Amino acid sequence: MSTWLFRVAAVLSLLGLIAHELLGAPMVLPPLSKTDMPDAVIWFHHFSWHVGSVAVGAMVVMYIYASIRSAPLSMAIIATGMSLGFACLGIGLGLWGSKVMWATPAPYIWSIITVLGVFGVLSSRPRGVPSNRMHSEPKST
Repeated sequence: MSTWLFRVAAVLSLLGLIAHELLGAPMVLPPLSKTDMPDAVIWFHHFSWHVGSVAVGAMVVMYIYASIRSAPLSMAIIATGMSLGFACLGIGLGLWGSKVMWATPAPYIWSIITVLGVFGVLSSRPRGVPSNRMHSEPKST
């Protein structure tokens, strides 16, 4: 079951990445260039925006890798931790920053991915342990 949960988390992360770059970036980044903000602020925002995309891309890779039976579960744990951080950031900014955050996908998509990742991690059996030997008694000689 964890394999499918990790794969769904990877697909949703990829969709989040695509939406972030193709839909979000044109809505957010070009208007900054038309403001009287210092160039350092504008370009730091551009950098930060794309760092987010790179981080989500890493999550996609980690979830895909975690869905392979012989892969370490730590990949999914790290990706889920990242998603939890993004979810907390989106929810926190919505609660204590601006309510405009609730009109974006951020608080929702990362919360869903976090739940998928947590259930995937919890439903994973230890890697490298065959399912028919997981609960068997040791053989006596």
